[in-house]
Amino acid sequence: MAGGCPVPVLGCFGPKYPKAGCPMNQLPAFDIDRLIAQRQTTKVLAQDELPPDRLVEEALDALVAAAGWAPFHRPCDASHRQMPGDPGGIEPWRLYVLDAPNCRRLRSDVVGMPEAGKIPAMLAAASGLVLATWLPNPAATELPAGWLFEPTLGNMEHIAAASAAIQNLLLAATARAIPNYWSSGGVLRSPEIFDRLGIPRTQILLGAVFLFPTDVGSAEVVGSKLRSSRTPPAKWSRRIQLV
Repeated sequence: MAGGCPVPVLGCFGPKYPKAGCPMNQLPAFDIDRLIAQRQTTKVLAQDELPPDRLVEEALDALVAAAGWAPFHRPCDASHRQMPGDPGGIEPWRLYVLDAPNCRRLRSDVVGMPEAGKIPAMLAAASGLVLATWLPNPAATELPAGWLFEPTLGNMEHIAAASAAIQNLLLAATARAIPNYWSSGGVLRSPEIFDRLGIPRTQILLGAVFLFPTDVGSAEVVGSKLRSSRTPPAKWSRRIQLV
């Protein structure tokens, strides 16, 4: 699975998805379910910079490609595609990728910022970082103070789509045994950092996905606070019987 589909991916899709003979038919559902369950939060905090992990470096492009197969219901507004430097995709998300050396440079930028929190320590440890933004539709009227976007169905769909892209990225990293952490971004969502990275302020950061090396030495490793508190499906789902 980590190596990808041995035939062109688009060739697997047809009216009777997936087509007969497509390797997707050969993927045991149990393996997919197990991969989803194995995904977990792993936060690595380092005081000193860790050496880059070649595994992460070589996987970055594949992880981004996997993220791009997330479902989306509507294309992003054309105004985003017309922004200077925008690659022009119709997807309602954008991914900005930093390798280890650029994570270290970004660390130098944020370490002295107020409320930098644990971001510098994670940038010292990460071998890769993917900043995932979503692209809100222009507001029909002036937004109230403090509002980042208009609460419309279209924007809700864009957020859901970008979230699915992030989950794809996390699962692709997990399949490659790359420790990963979905952060809300903290100081990385500030206008100063957006300007530094060339991210338009019309976009909104949905997640900063840190990709850590497998060998972290003596660095602090923190897991999820909620994983052990997860409840079974009966606690958050129910079957509906209509008569």
